[in-house]
Amino acid sequence: MKRFTRAAAVLTAVGLALTACSAHNKAGGGDGAVAADGTAKVKAKELTVWTSTADQAYVRNAYKNFEKAFGVKVNLVEITADGLENQVQTRWASGDRPDLLEYHATSLFWALNPAKNIIEMSNMPYVKRSGALYKTAGSLDSKIYAAITVGPGLFGMYYNKKVLAEAGLSAPKTFADLEQICATLKQKAPGVAPIYEAGGSQWPTQIQILMNLAGAEKDRNYSGEILAKKATLDDPAGPFVAALTQYKKLQSMGCFNTDATTAKSEPSFKALADGAAAFLPQSTSSLPSLTAVYGGDIAKTSAAIGWASPSANSTTSAWSPSFNGTWYVPKTGNADRESTALAFIQWITTDGYQNYLTETKRFPALSGAQAATPTGIEEDFARAYASDKALAVNANLVGFSAQFPTLMSGLLSGQYTPAQTGQLAQKALEQGAKSAKLTGW
Repeated sequence: MKRFTRAAAVLTAVGLALTACSAHNKAGGGDGAVAADGTAKVKAKELTVWTSTADQAYVRNAYKNFEKAFGVKVNLVEITADGLENQVQTRWASGDRPDLLEYHATSLFWALNPAKNIIEMSNMPYVKRSGALYKTAGSLDSKIYAAITVGPGLFGMYYNKKVLAEAGLSAPKTFADLEQICATLKQKAPGVAPIYEAGGSQWPTQIQILMNLAGAEKDRNYSGEILAKKATLDDPAGPFVAALTQYKKLQSMGCFNTDATTAKSEPSFKALADGAAAFLPQSTSSLPSLTAVYGGDIAKTSAAIGWASPSANSTTSAWSPSFNGTWYVPKTGNADRESTALAFIQWITTDGYQNYLTETKRFPALSGAQAATPTGIEEDFARAYASDKALAVNANLVGFSAQFPTLMSGLLSGQYTPAQTGQLAQKALEQGAKSAKLTGW
């Protein structure tokens, strides 16, 4: 199907605040001014990078280490994680460009019109060390635009072991289990929020739906059916509306924290550690934020916190490429800056890669590097990834994927019913697919 030749989605994931002085580039158009084949040189004295406020420390350290190694000043334009996608696209549409863009490797980057605005990196050496990754991530029309440097992240739920043990409960395998656990906790631990939902940050509200649908994606390629027009997101009897309905059922049962519509993601890790919440829907890539609550001690974290991957009717993990450590080189028309941005990609995927990977404590996306041996909860992640898993449903659903957090926020707040959310999701998909010129749309 044409959909797969247009693939751009997946193996792990905004107000603008400037943390340093930065040059603002305008779109240069046309082809990149330098060859993207591994021969780029450092020619500029500084680079501007669009990055997220939710970046992990290893990403920030990569910039610092590049500065030290090459004498290039890296100016970070921090985009707040809440609503990042819409803000990047708005600024991009105005013609503004960074020298390096840290962004999703899913269909979200299609909206940036990469053929016109981003340097193709199909001939960069790192591609040959990435296996089949770019058949499903960071590419469009068989052209590679992204540099993905860490392995995929999983969506699931962290849980407080003590809270569950004291209530005589074990980790859920399905969403039916989750409902039963919630009901039990409401009786035995009324001061504990069974599930911490961070509606004030919007993006976490997607996670329970992605988890719920993982089984359908594995068993029937649900997103593929949708793109082939064999299924729709607004089908009242379909998996998507069913997942939305179950989400609202959990909310109506009192399974979420009382401030679910306004709560932010940042305090959620402490709430879980303190036992104020039993479950926290999150990504494995957020582990550093969780371990920070335990003083950075992975052993203490693992002793207190577990990982669960329930879906609608099975234990199946949803996975996605990592936002952290995925980079693009926009076409700015400034040859020296484009060359230096490509030199960063060359360095982070070669000489700088092993130290960087060691710091990430993640699986490598590139061959030839030694991954750290997983310990504690990291072993839970590895087992989950080695078991049943499926690409996150939203990964390739262009248009819908960008609107998903906003739609979920409306569902959580009561602005939309599950049926209305499905209708709006299908409309967003249709508009996005037409804009991306997907075959059949």
